[in-house]
Amino acid sequence: MSKPSGNDSPGLAQFFAEEVREPYYADLLLERAEAAGQGKPAPNASGDAYNVTFGPQEIVIEHHYLEGWRPVRVSHKDFVAAVRKRRREL
Repeated sequence: MSKPSGNDSPGLAQFFAEEVREPYYADLLLERAEAAGQGKPAPNASGDAYNVTFGPQEIVIEHHYLEGWRPVRVSHKDFVAAVRKRRREL
């Protein structure tokens, strides 16, 4: 059985539904993810309820408040694709 991609993660879907509600925030996430993917420094994106850490290979999403909410780890490629999709939906 194959491992689901980051796009299939319920935590990622929750993050998009609760935090990425405006085009400007999707654009900010894309900008930082693309910079990290090129090896450039990319500051965390800290929103209302989530913190996003950008690495060249992996993006990590953590919840600020919910105890027991497991961080979501998404490959750089899957994260960029998911944010682009979300951006088109807004």
